[in-house]
Order: sequence, then structure tokens, then C-alpha cells
Amino acid sequence: MDCKNTTSNPEVKKARADWDINPTWTTAFCNLCVEQIQAGNRTKGASFSTKGWSNLVTKFCNQTGQNYDKNQLKSRWDVLKGDWRVWEQLRNLDIGLGWDAVKGTIAAPNYWWDLKLKELPKAKKFQDKGPQNLEQLDIMFRDVVATGVTDRINIQFLEENINSEASSSYE
Repeated sequence: MDCKNTTSNPEVKKARADWDINPTWTTAFCNLCVEQIQAGNRTKGASFSTKGWSNLVTKFCNQTGQNYDKNQLKSRWDVLKGDWRVWEQLRNLDIGLGWDAVKGTIAAPNYWWDLKLKELPKAKKFQDKGPQNLEQLDIMFRDVVATGVTDRINIQFLEENINSEASSSYE
């Protein structure tokens, strides 16, 4: 496999990246992303530097034999980020839920899933199986993706403190 043709030139017709053919490709991609993050090849915008993308394209091709270009890998990054965000929202919506170790997902009654899937339709894929490569996804996205969960918690915390300070100042 020629891994040198890693151009993002729009005039070069690339085959559509099909990640479902081999699930190990996503695992390889996630591992390589973590490697680039740990090497400091990430920009402040949470994506990768030019060097990081170049390393990803080359190393991904060397490991998998798939000659995907930067745009194809960036597209996979975006899909994984969206899935991770949905998973985090789903996981953080309620407390006291169980865990189904066999399925690798949240163990909850059907009525809970029915309600959550109305709020987060994209979470349907996680009803029977949780996301793969979760440890890597956490490293890739934890500190750089807004899920809205911590924002709600911080706002609630601030409101509670403001309310308690306001009531104590009148005593």
C-alpha cells in the first residue's frame, strides 16, 4: 500500500472512507489520536496541529493499510466527537442507574430509555451497546467538548450560592 499519497487535494478523487468494514480501524485511529495529544500535537482549538495531522495520516495508513487523507480522518474525528458528546449527555442525565457489563451500556428500564430517546434521539445506538474506545474518547474530548452537563451543574451551583448568600445577608 502506498501511504505517500496523503494529499487533501480536492481534484484527487478519494474512495469514501468506510469505517464499518473493520472496527479495529477506529481503535487504531483513537490510539493514534491519543498518541498525538500526548506528544503535544494538538492546537488550542482541540484539533491537531499540521504536524499532528501529518503524523495521523501517515501512521494510520501504515497501521491499517487505508490511505485515508486528513479530511477523511477529520470526518471520523467529528463523528466520534458527536457520539461521545451524546454519550456524555445520556450518561449524566440521571443518577442511580445501573450498568450492563455484558452490553457495555446503561442498564435502565424501557420507560427511562423511551424518555431519554425523545430528548436525545441520537442516543438510540447506545441502548444496546455503549461506545467503543471510551477511554481514548475521554482523552480526546473530555476537556475540549462542551456537553452542557457541567454548564447546568455550574449554573445550579451558582444559583444556590447566590440564593443562600442573598438570604443570609438579610438575617
